[in-house]
Amino acid sequence: MCSPCMAADVLAPGFWEVGSYKHNVKRFKDGVEQLDDYCKMSRERAEIEAKYSKMLSQHADKWRAHVDRTVSAGSVKTVWHELIGEAAALSRVHNNLKDCLIDDIVNETSTYRKNSLHTSVFKGPKEIREIEDHFEKAQKPWKKLFDKMEDKRSKYYNVCRQEKSALVNLQNSQTDTSVSQDAATKFRERHEKLKEEVQRTKVDYQKTLTNLNEYKNVYMEAMAHVFKMCQEKEMDRSQFLIGVVQKTQKHYADLIRTSQMSGLHQQLEQSIRSADSEAIKRDLAQWSSVNGVDASSDWPNFVEYSPEIRNIAARGGSTKEATGGVILTRQINRSEDIPSTHSNTLPSVAVSTASGHDDVGKSSPKSSSDSDTSTFDSRKHNSTTNKYKSQPQTHTQTLPPAWHPSEGPDSPPLSADTPDSAKYADFEEFTTSKPAVVLYDYAPAEGDEIALRKGETIEVLTEPDSLGWCTGRVNGKVGLFPASYVQCPGEKA
Repeated sequence: MCSPCMAADVLAPGFWEVGSYKHNVKRFKDGVEQLDDYCKMSRERAEIEAKYSKMLSQHADKWRAHVDRTVSAGSVKTVWHELIGEAAALSRVHNNLKDCLIDDIVNETSTYRKNSLHTSVFKGPKEIREIEDHFEKAQKPWKKLFDKMEDKRSKYYNVCRQEKSALVNLQNSQTDTSVSQDAATKFRERHEKLKEEVQRTKVDYQKTLTNLNEYKNVYMEAMAHVFKMCQEKEMDRSQFLIGVVQKTQKHYADLIRTSQMSGLHQQLEQSIRSADSEAIKRDLAQWSSVNGVDASSDWPNFVEYSPEIRNIAARGGSTKEATGGVILTRQINRSEDIPSTHSNTLPSVAVSTASGHDDVGKSSPKSSSDSDTSTFDSRKHNSTTNKYKSQPQTHTQTLPPAWHPSEGPDSPPLSADTPDSAKYADFEEFTTSKPAVVLYDYAPAEGDEIALRKGETIEVLTEPDSLGWCTGRVNGKVGLFPASYVQCPGEKA
């Protein structure tokens, strides 16, 4: 079946005419450009596969972290994780396709072009210049004879036109009585002379045409030899390009025929089928044993009064009078792996200072509001705590902004009813305020968090801590929010 471009070539000027060989030279140049275009197309596809692979990988990492953070252990979390794992595996498959396109297709095509076509400074690839030179050499003798024949034919035609014109003038002079005898004789002589010229130019024209036809076989043989070279080069290039297209198609087909993805989906289907009602019931029973009616509890029992409880309070008071040290009005729960610091590590601790003493007095039992604030500090603000850790400890304690000596040592500690401006005042000293746009809605789960609405602007007061929480202010309220739910101007989401 002939393609449209092949039909157009058939309508082009013939091969044997002088200069018509340039169609073969152009086809060779077009073949070189086709190799370059195929390399360009394969690179673009490789870039697309690389971007898609990266997006799949980022998608899997993002939602894996989200599921780890928000979904409790159980069947739902298990199958969700395996589904996210499919995205990670598919990312690797597309990344492998990118590598195959670059290593097998682009590099192989570039190597073939480099070995088959040697770049020249002036006229492009050396092989194109050689083919054009071969055609010109084969056609040069023919062109010389052809141009000579064309010249003789032109002269013959010109003399024939003059002879016809002289004959008309002679006939008119014979019928016109006003023409003298001498003039009529000149018309007759001119016509006879042109008739002789016609015969002479005709003989020259026929002679050059005979010479041209005698060289025809030599010319055709030389042109056919060069044309055969062109056909062989085109055959080699076409076979190579079709082979590269076949390899590319196999790499594309591996996307849907890969055994890795097939086995992964079979395992995923099996895991989803195993997450049946019985598995969900086991998850619910496990939840009930920890957070439900089946959970163990230390029910209140009668405890006999012991003097040791009063002694603890007495020792705390005597320490204050004897040492004049720092009195903790709040007790902060710390994990064993975090070293204890002075009272300026957390904003919920109010202190009184006395020079020359290093001992810290015992704190009074914490209230329910204290527990909430302590949970807020130790759970989400490790980064703030670390800022204070890096400062050298001295005997004189730095007072947080929420407390002033003018209030006296008996000022009440912060409670759950303390305004946000006082509750989070000491964070403002160590942050740089910057605006951010909320990307997702967020409903606070605890009292020290703030609600977010998609599209509104929030003032970010701290950088994210190790758990991904920031302090911010929105609508006059200060509190915590997830850092991944907002985006600062100029930053990528």
